[in-house]
Amino acid sequence: MQEDRMTGNKKRIGALLLALTVLAAGCGGQGKQDGEDPAAGSTAAGMGRYMESVFELPEDMNRNGGLNWLSDGDLTAISFGEGLYRSEDEGRTWKKEETDWFPLLQNVYCLAAVMGPDETVAASCSGGMSQAVRDIIKEPVEEDWEGNYCVFGMPDGEIKVVDFGFSQEDGSCIQSFVFKEDGRLFAGDMQGKIYEVDIEKESLKELFEAEQTAGYVGFSGEILMATGADRLYLYDLEQEVLLSQDQTVDGFISQMLPDGTVSYTGGGFPLAVTGSEEEGVIYIACKAGMYRHVLGGSTMEQVIDGGLSAFGDAYSSIYHVKTLPGQEFMVEFGPSTGLMRYTFDETVASMPDKEIRIYSLEENAAARQAVTAYKREHTDIYVRYEVGLEHDSGMTKEDALKRLNTQVLAGEGPDVLILDGLPMDTYKEKGMLKDIAPLLKGLGGEDELFSNVVEGCTDEGGAVYAMPMCVKVPLLAGSQDVISGMDDLEQIADTVERLREEQPSGGILGIYDAETMLRLFGMVSAPAWTDGSGQMDVRAVETFFTLVDRIYRAELAGAVPAQQERLAKEAEEMEEYGTDPVARRMEACNNVLYIPQKYARIACGYADGIQLCLDTVTSAVNEDETLDYRIFNGQKKNLFLPSSLVGISAGSPRTEDAENFVRTMFGADVQSRVYDGYPVNKAAYQAHFDAMEENGENGSMILTMDDGTEKEFTLYWPDAAQRQKFTAYVEALKEPALTDEYLCGLVYEAGVKVLEDGVSAEDAAAETVKKASLYLAE
Repeated sequence: MQEDRMTGNKKRIGALLLALTVLAAGCGGQGKQDGEDPAAGSTAAGMGRYMESVFELPEDMNRNGGLNWLSDGDLTAISFGEGLYRSEDEGRTWKKEETDWFPLLQNVYCLAAVMGPDETVAASCSGGMSQAVRDIIKEPVEEDWEGNYCVFGMPDGEIKVVDFGFSQEDGSCIQSFVFKEDGRLFAGDMQGKIYEVDIEKESLKELFEAEQTAGYVGFSGEILMATGADRLYLYDLEQEVLLSQDQTVDGFISQMLPDGTVSYTGGGFPLAVTGSEEEGVIYIACKAGMYRHVLGGSTMEQVIDGGLSAFGDAYSSIYHVKTLPGQEFMVEFGPSTGLMRYTFDETVASMPDKEIRIYSLEENAAARQAVTAYKREHTDIYVRYEVGLEHDSGMTKEDALKRLNTQVLAGEGPDVLILDGLPMDTYKEKGMLKDIAPLLKGLGGEDELFSNVVEGCTDEGGAVYAMPMCVKVPLLAGSQDVISGMDDLEQIADTVERLREEQPSGGILGIYDAETMLRLFGMVSAPAWTDGSGQMDVRAVETFFTLVDRIYRAELAGAVPAQQERLAKEAEEMEEYGTDPVARRMEACNNVLYIPQKYARIACGYADGIQLCLDTVTSAVNEDETLDYRIFNGQKKNLFLPSSLVGISAGSPRTEDAENFVRTMFGADVQSRVYDGYPVNKAAYQAHFDAMEENGENGSMILTMDDGTEKEFTLYWPDAAQRQKFTAYVEALKEPALTDEYLCGLVYEAGVKVLEDGVSAEDAAAETVKKASLYLAE
């Protein structure tokens, strides 16, 4: 048996599990351990694994309440935005149906919507009450009423609206519903309480309370199972008692949910649990795959490998999982992944006979998306994705790089590298990266890339050693007459000083932290700090210190203490929730909001997507006709920030497979699912915009103004003109902002001394270059 390093328990292949099910009846149970059958070993070694059948979900079905299995065999799903969909062929095709209850779920925030075996509907809504809801209640409701209410649609056509008494003050509401196969309905609230719901009596019966919010709820016979952050809650519905903990499952869940997240705001869960036809046997689905466990046992048996299935997809949240007769499984993932049916195939090798290795220093969602797509099309190749800094591994970056370099020098390194955070220049100098320019030139049609980005990554000899899967775009926003003259860092410094003369009090950028100021302008200046030989340019560094110091002093000269205190408190709250406030101030979408809040006159930073990013910038421009935005330039112009840089190892013995994998990474299918920046694939880039409702509302947020009052800020999708303008900016980008993290760190460390301690720019630059020379000589 092979030890599973993730759980510390024994790992068994799917073929063994299938044999267990088929042969159990004739084995008499002798020698069983935790429900395992020793006769399973008679299965032909190395053959058999679960294969995926992909069933597309309706194109316009986005957030939804998960699959529902009806007593007549039909499947249904309730889209929060579109209504009821039904499938009469086990998920292969879908049709939309009109219902009397769906209008009550519109124009509010729907938290949950499920359908029972007899087609009873249960939904939870939060916010104000629409007129359709008020008409059902037929009782006076205050116009400004806001809270949580539930909608129940009965099979006979009756509709009920029930307020279970949750209020805005207690910060809770019904966030999930789940029907048991016998029709009983259960619910969970935001405080972790699990209830049984009596629709007829319009009442809740509390069963138990989880220590934190509960996630996915499933059933194993008469046992209700609810996932917690570090355990599985097991409640006996017959005895009405919470059962003792299953230590094996709890340990597994703790490792699978290292950050304690049990559900996703956008829909779905990172981990789901379900029962099976075998008494006391449950299955747990997560990113690592599907695992079988006998309650009370000591092993977690891997049935489906996440590395060979959609479970390992970076964006695969699990909406619903169900065991089917014949040891098959049906899993509804998020809309971008779809509905999967898993069927065991004895004729397929349990592990592919070929392997390709992909490496990134840290978990990379874009790379994992490519892994999922590639393995789906190449079932004969095992795609091994390795992350140098696994969560809670205890390994430092230096340790991870040393280990990687040792493998590469020994000829045992990965085939494809995600170069973010790796010493790319060193790898290029030592000939460790393959020229992928011919590969990129061969991409056409739907796979055509932005030519300016490819050209920006091409060296003087015509070679490309690293190509980003996506890019982030630096933007500058403010009054049109102000930002039109801010074409480089010196002009920005001149303009900020002029604005301070015109406005003696109040924020210009709204930034009062030296490190934040340095990193923000370093984003668009760092490539200027090194010369053609790779050495640091002392004059460029000195100029950077001088100009940023001018901006910083002008900002502080008119600082309003009350505004500084509010922003400092906001930063503290971010840190409490695990968010780096300095990193947040690098984003244009956050900084631009300080303009309508009256904390700033101008805003700059990068944009890395449309939703809650570019749309925030364009919405601010829509609200105030005097505002505009442009490319944010520093000491260098028209830079793009590369993300998920891809390279192929020059020493790879599997060059053809590596090249095919890279083609997949830049293909329209994978690129359309990449959200760490704007896709470099032109068709995928357009698809991101096409998915949006042009100029339609995209929600709203409440802004706290500088005087303490609140204001609603409505978000709109970019319209055609804004889309065209932004695309022109993307096509004008010329050079990647490729920088050495260590060298940048030296600059920022010395820069803080200039801005805060009064060290001269000349001395700080000289000291920085001296330290850099020692580093570069190593």
